[in-house]
Amino acid sequence: MKDRVKEKLFYLKSAVFHPFDAFYEIRFRGKGSVALALLILVLFGILQCVGYQYTGFIINLHDLTSMNSISIFLTWVLGFVLFIVSNWSVTTLLNGKGNLGDILKVTTYSLTPFICTMIFQIVASNFIIAEEAMIVYVITGVGTVWSVFMLLAGLCVIHEYGFGKNLIAILLTFVAAAIIMFLGILFFTLIEQMVLFVISVGQEFIRRL
Repeated sequence: MKDRVKEKLFYLKSAVFHPFDAFYEIRFRGKGSVALALLILVLFGILQCVGYQYTGFIINLHDLTSMNSISIFLTWVLGFVLFIVSNWSVTTLLNGKGNLGDILKVTTYSLTPFICTMIFQIVASNFIIAEEAMIVYVITGVGTVWSVFMLLAGLCVIHEYGFGKNLIAILLTFVAAAIIMFLGILFFTLIEQMVLFVISVGQEFIRRL
């Protein structure tokens, strides 16, 4: 059991420093872990809530009086779930080779540099002065750029795309995500209208008894 955990963490570390090799192993040799990927996604959502509240006041521009931890957590986590599902839908049509589990692992593993630098930002922001804020921004920016690079590299590898086709697929992924969101909002709006209609009919029926 301990060896298996070490192996999963090894591929997470390898993905950070050698993304092409690690994601090749994930795609063609079944390496990586869906459970670890889900854990990273949950950790990312929790960290967004922590960062919203506990980032130092020098760089924290959020209104803490209106903070809703559940809303923040679900917004970020469901946002990434939507990206994963949308990318899977688009790449299926574009002959992408990666399956849903591969996309999940690539997407969440790619969050690792961002998560590390965000933890640094939360801690450091409580001890810095205004003149040192730029250092924190630069380090966080490096983590963000590295995460984006990992994501692009991983999607190229698992779908066996060239760089250009991969960018097109990602653009179409955002289009698909927008369509899914629109259809979802439309669906729940219709459900709400149906429920209100049934309630109003029931209330009218009760009045006439």
